[in-house]
Amino acid sequence: MQGVTLDNIGGGALAELFAAELARVLANIADPNTDEKGKRTIAIAVTFRPKDRDVADVELTCQSKLAPIAKVSTQVFMGRQSGKLIAVESDPRQSNLFDPPKPVSVAAFSEVRS
Repeated sequence: MQGVTLDNIGGGALAELFAAELARVLANIADPNTDEKGKRTIAIAVTFRPKDRDVADVELTCQSKLAPIAKVSTQVFMGRQSGKLIAVESDPRQSNLFDPPKPVSVAAFSEVRS
């Protein structure tokens, strides 16, 4: 009879749980939206609940703590449009300062190339 090890406890479940959390940590490190140098941890817990001196229920857990998604900041301008409150990211009061871009026809490009 083989004794319990990290590799065989729970029929190998602990190793599988660790592999799943390791994959999450690696994906989090590779994610450009997280702090590349932030710490990540994997915690393995093996909890024994003895029923008596000869038998114990064992609970296996594996959890990772990942770097959070980086914060993104913006600014919104609020107002009403057709009586309904809206928010936009560009200041609508500035939109009339510049002439709108003029559409360029395809014919204008072909004349330049000739």
